[in-house]
Amino acid sequence: MQQLKDQLQALPKIELHVHLEACISLGTLQYLAKKNNINIPKHLSQGDNISFRNFDEFVQTFYAICNVITEESDFKFLAKDLIDYVKRNNIIYCEVSFTPIIYLNKGFSFFKIMEILNNEIAFNGLSGVIYFIIDTQRDHGLGIGEMVFNKVLQTKNANIVGIGMTGLEIGYNSADYTNLYRKMYDAGYGGTVHAGEYGGAAAVWTCLNDLKVKRIGHGIQSITDDKLMNYIKEHNIHLEVSPTSNVRLCRTDSYAKHPIKKFIEMGINLGINSDDPGIFNTDLTDEYVNLLTTFNFDTGVLKQCNINAANAAFAPVEKKQYLLTTINHLW
Repeated sequence: MQQLKDQLQALPKIELHVHLEACISLGTLQYLAKKNNINIPKHLSQGDNISFRNFDEFVQTFYAICNVITEESDFKFLAKDLIDYVKRNNIIYCEVSFTPIIYLNKGFSFFKIMEILNNEIAFNGLSGVIYFIIDTQRDHGLGIGEMVFNKVLQTKNANIVGIGMTGLEIGYNSADYTNLYRKMYDAGYGGTVHAGEYGGAAAVWTCLNDLKVKRIGHGIQSITDDKLMNYIKEHNIHLEVSPTSNVRLCRTDSYAKHPIKKFIEMGINLGINSDDPGIFNTDLTDEYVNLLTTFNFDTGVLKQCNINAANAAFAPVEKKQYLLTTINHLW
């Protein structure tokens, strides 16, 4: 098993769905908690692997990580862990999701946060590898979304390539954000959205029909709607699939029962992602190992997933061509 992991770890990878704070290492979490005098839950402080029975439990854990960040300069430590994660997994292109409203509510400067993150990334020579997707939360309301995305429009040279939407699906209508997404498209940003994770197939339909996204974060509940599955395939919609995350959040009963097997057998356009590696104590390479060993896939499946991700990236044509050339040459 270790030999397989070593072989996969050495191969170039593309990841389009990973959250900034959730790349935090246990050491950094403990350090920031002590430095800033913040109590953190026992399962976080000890790096335990746990499953979350509902979304609220997971959100509380995610916010507990965010709470240890009490000043803008703390983002330098997050940047270091993100860089370590990218290097460790030999990721050659990464789009990192960041939801800044928590910190804007603390009075932090969005521009300063992005400057700190990008300075550390540049210092490590990864400005051409790590890019950002700025998220709003569906359940925070349209006003917050407009404020957050206006910050994006006002911030130049920050390696921001797209916008996204997270948060509760049930009880909130993604269609409310239609005009805001259109505004960001017109400004040159790509758009993705978390859907079909806790919400059903109808939530995915809304995002496709109203927000006009070409990428869906998770999207696993699409499996319940044959018409939707056919639409996703025919229109080449990219699913940002994160199997371990779906298992730990009880979105599927087990890794072996994850719908990714059927997605791949159907030829659905998807990529492999870790989502929250620091919380789930996993790596992108671990996802690759699990897929091969659980479903008896060959590495050709993983290569195709990387090709899919390269084509779906919010990157210029030249960058995509470089990624595709690298994947085809080294896999």
